[in-house]
Amino acid sequence: MNVRVLVKAAMAVILALPLSACGYYNPYVAGKCGKPIMVYRTMWANRTNEMGLENIFYQAQSDWLRKSRLITLGDSPEGADYRLNGTIERVDYPEISFGKYQIASQGRVELTVNFTLTEMKSGKAIWKRNATRTQTFAMGQDPMKLQTSRRAAFEKIADLFGEEIYLYMINTIIRPGAQPPAEEVDEKVIQD
Repeated sequence: MNVRVLVKAAMAVILALPLSACGYYNPYVAGKCGKPIMVYRTMWANRTNEMGLENIFYQAQSDWLRKSRLITLGDSPEGADYRLNGTIERVDYPEISFGKYQIASQGRVELTVNFTLTEMKSGKAIWKRNATRTQTFAMGQDPMKLQTSRRAAFEKIADLFGEEIYLYMINTIIRPGAQPPAEEVDEKVIQD
């Protein structure tokens, strides 16, 4: 009798496994045409007074896009399937928190970017994005710690945008059957 119950339980588990995948998609499975897509990225224009911000964004994109074997990064537009370019539009410091003795303890940086993913064959922009992200950073009287803290906030924001670009490419370009949105999206996202 115990064997019969065990067999029924095992059969139920075996039948439930395929149904419980919950839409998981393996980014290493071949895409629409079975070969990796090549992405040519330009260095984003930096219209702010924050030096080196474009390098932080370029590195964050590299870190994320190299996670999949189905995305290769090209050094030139020749042979590329897609081109990713963007602009770092604005950096703002809207809030400062004060602690004991009216000494600034925490700041907030607000960063606005816009970027476009263009299909090279047609020249059509398949994804346009204009977004603002916000991140807090620690402040203090030491200028080196302040600069390091602000840079860490910029790196966090760049990492979030890099992840968003990566997930978009995996979920709409590489994944079969999904259609990328053609409209421009304008969104403000606040992250801490």
